[in-house]
Amino acid sequence: MRVAVIGDVMLDEYAFGRVERISPEAPVPVFNYISSKFLPGGAANVALNLARLGVQVHLYGIVGDDPDGEEVAILCESVNIAPRFIKSKFRTLKKTRLLSKYHHVLRIDYEEKFLKDEAVGLLDLIRPGDYDAVVVSNYDKGTVVEETLDFVRRNFTTTFKAIDPKSLFWKAVGFDLVKPNLSELRKAMGMALEDIDEVKRATEMAYDKLGAKAVISTMGDRGMWIVSDEGEFYVPALKREVIDITGAGDTVLAWIVWARLQGYSWKESGEIAARAAALTVSHLGAYAPTYDEVFEGLSSAS
Repeated sequence: MRVAVIGDVMLDEYAFGRVERISPEAPVPVFNYISSKFLPGGAANVALNLARLGVQVHLYGIVGDDPDGEEVAILCESVNIAPRFIKSKFRTLKKTRLLSKYHHVLRIDYEEKFLKDEAVGLLDLIRPGDYDAVVVSNYDKGTVVEETLDFVRRNFTTTFKAIDPKSLFWKAVGFDLVKPNLSELRKAMGMALEDIDEVKRATEMAYDKLGAKAVISTMGDRGMWIVSDEGEFYVPALKREVIDITGAGDTVLAWIVWARLQGYSWKESGEIAARAAALTVSHLGAYAPTYDEVFEGLSSAS
């Protein structure tokens, strides 16, 4: 199984330390740094989740000509993701999370939005070829533009196409799966969507307008609504201790794509992804669960 992932590639740093006192210079905590752990982030985390399932993944993205760009490429290769990167004049996207006793103290974002010319230039690297699916992971950092979506529609006509659209929500016409989170759905609809039934109606509206095979709106600990060509389904979130929600949306997207390629129904795919996401949030950092972890859980729950 081969999948192309196109999107905003990031380097995630988890900086561990201790906070034991307040600075005498200002009323802020003093963070005593101990060590760091690095993981693939953003679109690279979607790719990581797929790679953990044994999928052959080609990851298309933009990095800077800097050590962080080299690090994320090395991390990808170490987990059997083939990096297909172009180098930008700007720095590599990076998020540094400062943690003390597993509590987030602060997040530092290093980012400059990539140029449109760079995003369009990335498309020259992509050879549609023999992919079973293409996944677009948009974090609105400049890698994914309207031309990206046009390219995917034009060159992957018979391939399963999935997208986490962010601000390009209404441009995602022609994709098989559109997966917004609640914040993205609210912005697209211009509605508060406080009630689960309101989320259902908004998802139905999106499904009708986008012409997708499924629109799946994720709501964090309130589960997800699936409106699809197989019907409408509510999938509740599984109850687990939540340690860190980082990367849960990436996990849901990757696992639904994998499940559909395996022949599961939309409802079954959502249930499998919910199990995977529950495992993700029960770990510190953007954790990519394994097949055995997810399906052992499903077996014991059935």
